Amino acid sequence: MITQDEKAYSQIFDEMVSFLRSLGITVNTKTKARGHQGFYLKNRIDISANIDYKRKIEVLIHEFTHYIHSKIDTDIHKTHGTLDKLFPNADIKKIEEELLKVTRFVDKNKGYSLLMQKRQDACTEIKNLDKSIKETYPDFKRSYPYPAFDKIVKKSDAKYLLKYDRVIVKTTFFGKTKEYSIKNIDEDFPELSQEIRTYIKIKSGQRALKRISSRLNRLDAYYKRPTELFARFVEGLFIDTNKISEIAPYTYLVFCKELACNRYLELADFINKFF
Repeated sequence: MITQDEKAYSQIFDEMVSFLRSLGITVNTKTKARGHQGFYLKNRIDISANIDYKRKIEVLIHEFTHYIHSKIDTDIHKTHGTLDKLFPNADIKKIEEELLKVTRFVDKNKGYSLLMQKRQDACTEIKNLDKSIKETYPDFKRSYPYPAFDKIVKKSDAKYLLKYDRVIVKTTFFGKTKEYSIKNIDEDFPELSQEIRTYIKIKSGQRALKRISSRLNRLDAYYKRPTELFARFVEGLFIDTNKISEIAPYTYLVFCKELACNRYLELADFINKFF
């Protein structure tokens, strides 16, 4: 059953779509949006059909802001735009700092929060494993090779787990294979000391941490693009104008001034009509 709120959001969304189409923008609402919630490219906006209407509204605002930004700065598809053209003669460094705070408030990417938690968990696990080894080997340093362990591990199939979390090893007899994984290291290699198995687990944890950090770095770079900062700011104004004005007071004042001077083109009419 569709709730009253969902009906209201559906109506607002349809009105927003009609407004954008009246500007000559192609808006597709029955699409997967190339695997994203929304997508903008060359006068075309796709909105995923797999999200609720409240989120569709927020995504539509976000993508429409990209459209406005592209009209002000025609190189955004190559350079991701600049804040200077959006906020001329303003303190860009201060605006960027405030917009990053807005992004943290607005962003709905649960995956990012999950990655942050995974990174924290991985760091904690590695520290605990490191501590357990140092109880017996106080000179152990996880960031450096430990010859006493490496010498023993290299004589065992466990050596493959120093580089991989899961391997299939072909034996010399009848072409048979054995499968090993970091999850089963205690069962697969009981002949190795607990400290050596812990050492191998640390290597696995460090690989996982590197992968997580790499993904977070890519996301951070994405979030810091001027196009994304501006789009999330406008999206945030719809979600909670008062909150955004508190988080980014300087940016909010500059934005309102430029909006009144028609710097943001059709965005002014859009905000007056729907915000």
